[in-house]
Amino acid sequence: MSASWEDSRVRAGLTRQLAMRQRMLEAGAAAIGWKVGFGSPSALELMQIRAPLLGFLTDATVLESGTLVDITDWQRGIVEFEVAVYLGEDLGPGASDEEARAAVSSVGPAIELADVDLPIGAESLEEILACDIFHKGVILGAPDEDRAGLAVGGLVARVLIDGREAAMTEKLQEITGAYSSIVATVADTLAANGEVLRKGDVIITGSVVPPIPVGEGTEFVFALDPFGPITVRVGTS
Repeated sequence: MSASWEDSRVRAGLTRQLAMRQRMLEAGAAAIGWKVGFGSPSALELMQIRAPLLGFLTDATVLESGTLVDITDWQRGIVEFEVAVYLGEDLGPGASDEEARAAVSSVGPAIELADVDLPIGAESLEEILACDIFHKGVILGAPDEDRAGLAVGGLVARVLIDGREAAMTEKLQEITGAYSSIVATVADTLAANGEVLRKGDVIITGSVVPPIPVGEGTEFVFALDPFGPITVRVGTS
């Protein structure tokens, strides 16, 4: 398998995705950052890639904590519970682990909503990328500048569904891979596609627990202790 940005499927999918992003920006959306997907060891193997896939975020899909999201027309909705990292400086390609860490100015919690409306597999990779990896919405909790440099030690992630604890982990990078590697991968992938990972960008780094189907509850709470919890509610009209 080649490096992710050298893969013909990735090149084709990202070209289409970034063109869609550009159209959204020209229509008035504001760029806020990036997302990664399919970064777990099993997902990398399934998709036949070496590094997580890249997607984009704009203010068009940013939701407030507690928002009620209508999922009536969704095919297979999921909720993901993630660590968001914020860039304090531009980061170019080829960054070392130390440089990637140093570029991060703060860390916070995030919830992402996605609707999986394509088959999951290597043969669908281009289409998955072209549709921005199923992205539907993101909730960003308040970041903490005291965790600059990717100081994530001591954080504990808990997920509650309708008031009951459904998942807990202290091993935030076990599924996603190292956050410093994710930051460097995003910078490398963007540089290979004529873009730059910029100061002020946020990266949501992938779910710290397996994604949870929206049908399992009506209220999902992400408590990334000691951060305050963030919440999303789902329903049908």
